[in-house]
Amino acid sequence: MNIHSTNHQSIHSATHRNIRLALFWAVLGGFGTLAGFPYILSLIPPSATPPVPLPILAIAGAIQSGVLMFFLSWIGLRLGRSLGLDTPFARALVYGAKLPRVSKAGLRLSLVSGLLGGAILVILALLFQPLMPQTSVSTSLNIDLWKRLLAAFYGGITEEILLRLFLMTLITWVLWKSGLRTKNHPAKLAFWIAIAAAALIFAIAHLPVAVTIWTLTPIVIIRTILLNSLLGVAFGYLYWRWGLEYAIFSHFLAGLVLHGIGG
Repeated sequence: MNIHSTNHQSIHSATHRNIRLALFWAVLGGFGTLAGFPYILSLIPPSATPPVPLPILAIAGAIQSGVLMFFLSWIGLRLGRSLGLDTPFARALVYGAKLPRVSKAGLRLSLVSGLLGGAILVILALLFQPLMPQTSVSTSLNIDLWKRLLAAFYGGITEEILLRLFLMTLITWVLWKSGLRTKNHPAKLAFWIAIAAAALIFAIAHLPVAVTIWTLTPIVIIRTILLNSLLGVAFGYLYWRWGLEYAIFSHFLAGLVLHGIGG
């Protein structure tokens, strides 16, 4: 067998393996969307009647999210393997390999950044409250605790697939291909830029929502950017150093604190 045929088979095998793993994350991403549906539905005014029955709307949203997560996951997995970015536990589980050893340092940072980080965001939100302008709509909502806790699955799984596995990986890969590298590996600066960029993009995406609540003043912009990007840096670092599962675990814990305690 010639070298070109061998390389072709290796690429085909790697692509096939990424497809199976992407399907795994697509299912979890769809589940995350479905879990967050009761919470999102609680934010919709009672007067707004959905055009289709709620069960169909929920299932359709989960399927749509799953399809999107499949393509984004496949891209992230395909690009991430050359960067050292991966989902090691899921990969071992899907392909029947031995599970990697849990990193004590990674687990410790996941716990601290999730639990303590979530508590810090709750405190920061309270500190910002007296400085915020008058709201244009009522922000007093009585959402059941179980709905708020289920929403942590959406943030922990679906958002991490989108922001870290896809977006952060893509940015790192572009920077690597643009020359920000050390020998055959991306420079550390490439990872830090990608971590910050993914967190910042996520925060900026919340500004349109903030506009529906407050007038867009400097303090509103600062609050929105800070509260929505701060933990993203920690999640990105966890993904870089130990794998996506650590970022998911940390994000999930932060979601439990934010939705459970912070409301």
